[in-house]
Amino acid sequence: MTSAPRRGLAALLIAGAAAAAPAAAQDAAGGAERPTLPAWSVAGDDGAPALWSNPGLLALDPDPSWALFYDQRVEADAPSSFAAAGNTGPLGLGVAYTGGPDNPGWWTLSSGLGLRLDRDLALGMHLGWQLPPGAGDNFTTWDLGLGWRPLTWLGFASVFQNIGVAGRAGVRSRTGLGLVIRPWGDRVQLGLDAYGVGLDTDAPDYLTEASLRVEPVDGLIVRLSGDQTGRVGAGAEIYFGKAGAGAHARTPLDGSEAPLAMAYARSARPDKRLLDSGKVVPSFTLDKAYPYQSAVSLFGRVGGSTYADLLERLERAVDDPAVAGIVIEVESMPFSFAQIEELRGVIERARTHGKPVVTYLKSASNGAYLFAAASDRVYLHPAGELDLVGLSAELQFYRGVFDLVGIEPQFARRAEYKSSPEAFTEHGSSPAAREQLDALLDDLHGRFVSRLAEDRGRTEDQLQSLVDGGPYSAAEAEEKGLVDGTCYPDELDQRLESIMPQGFSRTEDYARDLGVSGWRDPHEIAVVYVTGTIVSGPSTPPGLFGGSWTAGSETVVAQLRRAAAEDSVKAVVLRVDSPGGSAFASDEIWRAVELVKRRGKPVIVSMGGLAASGGYYVSAGADTIYAEPTTITGSIGVYSGKFSTRSLFEKLGINAELYTRGRKAGMYSTSRPMDEVEFAAMDRLVEKTYLQFKDRVSEGRGLSMEEVEEVARGRVWSGQRAKEQGLVDELGGLQDALRRARLDAGIPGKAQVGLVTYDYRLGPDGQVSRRSEVSVQQLLRTPAPKVRLPDELAVLEQWALLADEQIWAVMPYHIEVE
Repeated sequence: MTSAPRRGLAALLIAGAAAAAPAAAQDAAGGAERPTLPAWSVAGDDGAPALWSNPGLLALDPDPSWALFYDQRVEADAPSSFAAAGNTGPLGLGVAYTGGPDNPGWWTLSSGLGLRLDRDLALGMHLGWQLPPGAGDNFTTWDLGLGWRPLTWLGFASVFQNIGVAGRAGVRSRTGLGLVIRPWGDRVQLGLDAYGVGLDTDAPDYLTEASLRVEPVDGLIVRLSGDQTGRVGAGAEIYFGKAGAGAHARTPLDGSEAPLAMAYARSARPDKRLLDSGKVVPSFTLDKAYPYQSAVSLFGRVGGSTYADLLERLERAVDDPAVAGIVIEVESMPFSFAQIEELRGVIERARTHGKPVVTYLKSASNGAYLFAAASDRVYLHPAGELDLVGLSAELQFYRGVFDLVGIEPQFARRAEYKSSPEAFTEHGSSPAAREQLDALLDDLHGRFVSRLAEDRGRTEDQLQSLVDGGPYSAAEAEEKGLVDGTCYPDELDQRLESIMPQGFSRTEDYARDLGVSGWRDPHEIAVVYVTGTIVSGPSTPPGLFGGSWTAGSETVVAQLRRAAAEDSVKAVVLRVDSPGGSAFASDEIWRAVELVKRRGKPVIVSMGGLAASGGYYVSAGADTIYAEPTTITGSIGVYSGKFSTRSLFEKLGINAELYTRGRKAGMYSTSRPMDEVEFAAMDRLVEKTYLQFKDRVSEGRGLSMEEVEEVARGRVWSGQRAKEQGLVDELGGLQDALRRARLDAGIPGKAQVGLVTYDYRLGPDGQVSRRSEVSVQQLLRTPAPKVRLPDELAVLEQWALLADEQIWAVMPYHIEVE
C-alpha cells in the first residue's frame, strides 16, 4: 500500500467516526467493560493502556510496557476497579475487574493487536471477553482504532468501541475522534477527544474532553483534564527509572457525585528518572557476536541484541547520572580490531566522567585483552589464561589443487596489489601482496602494542617483550602486572566494594529494553548499513544454519532514497563494514549517496572493521569519512575471471560441445579457457571499471587521477594510513560520525534528535530513538542455531554470493583479531 492510499484510509476512518459521533453520550472514560484512564489522550498516549483507548497506537510505539490501575469513588460502599495491561511489541493483553460490597464483580479479559500501515499510520483491533455478573450473560466486544501522526507535533485518532453490541448488559457503542498537539515535543501534550455513544441514555448526544500532560523535568509528569459536563481531573506521576507511580482525582465541579480517586503504576524508559541515586552499576556480558542488524528466522531473531544496541546501552550508562560505574564480563570477543577500538572509546569516555570501569575475563585472547586493558581494573579467572601472543596472518593458495584436478584459473586485475585472484592463480604471494600485508600487520601490531603500553603504564619495548613472552597463566599475568588480580565470578562483588560507591546496586538488565518514541522527532538522522558482501538485488540475512549478511544494492538504494525523501531526516550516516563485492552493485549505492547529497542532506560514512574495495567505492562520495586507526580500507581496484574445467572434463571422460554465434559468445564458458582475443576483451572491461572506480574516488575525495593512482592499484591501508593518504577525513567511530552529521545538518545543539534505522527488507522498522544514539527494537529476540563456516571456506561463500557478477571489487583477504 502506497503512502497516498494509507493517508486516504486515515481520512476515511476519521471522517466515518465524525459522521457517527452525534448519538448520545456517556463518560469519555468508558464503562464497566474497560477501566478509566487518567487524563488520557486517545491520539497521544501510548503504551500498554492504549489497548483500551486506541489499539492502533500499540503499533506506533511497540516498546514492551506494563501498567496497573486502581480506582474507587470517595463514598461509602462504592465499587472499586482494578486493571492490568502489558504489551510486547504490537500485541497487548489486559484484565480488568469492577465490583464492590453491593456490586457483583464484572471481569474483562482483553487482547489487542496493532498493525503499522506506514511509518506514521497504524490500525489496531481490541477484543474484550466480557464476564458480567449473572449466568449466561458473557459476551464479546470489538474495538477498532486508528492512529495517524503526519507531523512531529500533530496527531489524529479515530476509535470505534464496542462495535455491534449497543444495549448489551448496559454496554454502549462509542465512536470517537482525537486530536493531539505537541508544541514542545514530549514536554507538553494537549489532547482533545470527542465521543458519541448509544441511544439508551439521557446524556447529551456527544461528550468532549480536553487533556493536558506536562513534563516539566525528567521523571515528573502532571496530568490535567476537563470535559463539557464540568468534570475535571488532576494528578501527577513520578518515575524512578524503569517504573513510576501516579495518583489522580476526578470530580464534577458542581459536586453532583463523589470524586473518583485513582492510583496506578507504569513502566517507563530507562532514562526517565526524577531522583538519581548515583549508585547503579550496570553489568554487561559479552558472550557472542553482535550483528549490525537483526534478522528473523524460524527460531526467532538471529543473534539477539545488535552491535548498535550494545553501543547504545554503554553510551546511556556513561551519560546517566544514576550510574556510578560499569562492570563488563567478557566470555568471548568476536569483534573486529576497529570495533574493539570503538568500544574502548566508550570505556575511556566513562572514565573521563569519573565512572570506574571494571572488566572481568574468564580467559583472554589478544582482542579481549586489548578491550579490557582500557578499564580501571582488569580481573582474570584463576583458572583462565592470557593469550597475549601478538598478531599473525595466514593465506591459503589453491593453485596446486587446481593443477592436480585439471582446473585452469584465468583472471585479469587492476592492479598489482589487487591480490585476491592470487589465491587461485599462484602458489604463493607476489612481492606486492607481501609488501602490503607486511605493512598492514606493522600498522595493526604497532597500534596494538602502543595502546596496551599506554593502558598498563609500560614503554612499547617493555610491552613488546611481554607479548613475546606470552601466553600466560592467570597467576603469571597477575605477577607481570598485566591484570590487577584474579578472582572467581562469585568473588567479583567483593572486589567491587573498594571501587564502587558504598551501597551500590549491580544490575544486569540496564537499558535492555531500549525506549523508542511513537512519534517522529523534528530532527532525525538516518543510519543505513552496508554490511557483508555487496551484491545486486535485495539484502539477505544469515540463513537458518548460519552464513553471512549481504548488502544488496536494491535494499540499500531503497533505504537511501527513503532517507532522502523524508523531510524529518536531516542527515545520513552510512555505516560500512564490508570487504566489497560486485562493482556494479557498489556503483548503484554510490549513485544513491550522490542523490542524498543533492537533496542538501550531508552523508557521513562511519567505517567499521572493513571498508575495502567495494566498501570504499560506496564510501568515496560521502561528505566526510570516519574510520578507526585499525579499520582496513582502500583496496581501490577490481578484477574478473573464470575457471576452465577442460582438463578436468578430459580426466573424467566428459565431452562438452559448445555452439556459438559471435566471436566471443563462449568466453565465459567453463568448459574451455579464453583465447587471447577473449581475454583481451575481459581485460578491457576490467580497465574501464577500474578507471570508473578511480574517477569516483577522484571526484569524492578532491584528488587528481594521478594522486588516486598513487594510493589505488588495489592496495589495502589501515585507517591511520588511509587518513595520511587522504582517503579518510577523521579517525573515530559511529558516535563521532553521528555528532558530525548533527553539526553538518545544522541541527541546534539543544534540539531533540531522533535516529531512525531501516530493516534489511527496506524498513523502516519505524523505531526512532529519543536520543542521538542508535536504537533498535528489542522484542522477542532469541538466538537461532548457527553453524559457522570454517575460515578456510569463507572465501568460497563469498564467491558463491558473487556468482552472477562479472567484475568484482573485493579485498584480497579476511582478517580477524583473536
